[in-house]
Amino acid sequence: MHPSIINSEFNKTIAPWLGKTSKMLNMYILDVFNKNNIQLTKQQWVVLKILHEDTNGIIQNDLACITERNKASLTRLINVMEKNNLVTRIPFKADSRKNVIQITKKGDELFLKTKPLLLNSLDIIQCGITENEMKDLISILAKIQNNLKKHTI
Repeated sequence: MHPSIINSEFNKTIAPWLGKTSKMLNMYILDVFNKNNIQLTKQQWVVLKILHEDTNGIIQNDLACITERNKASLTRLINVMEKNNLVTRIPFKADSRKNVIQITKKGDELFLKTKPLLLNSLDIIQCGITENEMKDLISILAKIQNNLKKHTI
């Protein structure tokens, strides 16, 4: 990398470091899935994790809030996952305009198969980071998220 890029004022802020790290993490997880012949994205895995933990299912609008995705984006994601028989939509009894999203048996099995892969991957990427450094990093990221929430419309 050219020295003027490394020493730029912007690169002395957290933004490019967070952005690059996030992209690298997404690519790493995708690579782990691909090497294990798992056709799943990180976003799909997150939805499976949430639905695995809530066996009653979650109203689609609530799932959009939990995953911090807009409704249209989540709808597209759910459509793909439903097509792949990972989740199912069930009309909400109290309001037929809403759907409850539930994990299917196939989705649950896939989540349980991938969970150890993700946990191992997290161990690998967190290698060399002390418990105190992890606490500090989480604290700093929480502050950044709070700052963003305060200044986002």
